Amino acid sequence: MSEVIRKSVALLTTIVPTEDQEEWSATEVSRQLDIPIQTVHRLLSSLAEYGFVFQNHETKKFRLGLTLMQLGFSIRDNLSIRNSALPTMEKLMMKTGESVYLTVPEGTEGVIVDCLNKNLLSKEKEIGKRTPLCVGASNQAILSHLSSDMKQQIIQKLVEQGEISDVNTLESELKLITKWKIANSFGEITKGTVTIAAPIFSWEGKVVASISAVFSETNKDHHSKYIMSEVKRAAGIISEELGWLKSS
Repeated sequence: MSEVIRKSVALLTTIVPTEDQEEWSATEVSRQLDIPIQTVHRLLSSLAEYGFVFQNHETKKFRLGLTLMQLGFSIRDNLSIRNSALPTMEKLMMKTGESVYLTVPEGTEGVIVDCLNKNLLSKEKEIGKRTPLCVGASNQAILSHLSSDMKQQIIQKLVEQGEISDVNTLESELKLITKWKIANSFGEITKGTVTIAAPIFSWEGKVVASISAVFSETNKDHHSKYIMSEVKRAAGIISEELGWLKSS
């Protein structure tokens, strides 16, 4: 990777907004990345020309520009999986009254590409969220149905990254998920919640995503069985939309 691209990517990653800070000065970025301030100014100015970075003319500080959001949404909107899943996700949310998520695999992670819930602020924070494929029902529903070789490669990488401490326990859980085509987890990603997820398959019979419903732990005793049934049914409908045959 060229040095300019590497520094630009590092810069964009550095000025991602947080709860404590939305804008960054060139000096702060320079200190954070240990890059000369002249270089930081030059890169920020170039990125601002194309809308990747925006400078607040009052504070003179920088934040991520709308071009990045537009590119992100264009990728999300053109995902055939998302387009096929959206109507079924809406029905699932209406039936259960709970938040519904669509997760796709990328490398060793699961990425939320869509989320339907009543909390719009929460939705904006959730889309694009990445978590290791070994964590949570939405990710394990995917990991469990990958090819044996791919699954082992990912597990090995996650072990090396320190994400998995007990491989045997994980593999036992994945076998059960493979058998029943349904996964559940309790507070693994978000405390106080239950997640129920099912894998989505392509016309080739390969797992390409998962659909999940997330609800409060206080409802788990009388709510889980119904949601489990509806999530599994929704996953089957989306898979059939993608050309999957149950016999495949």
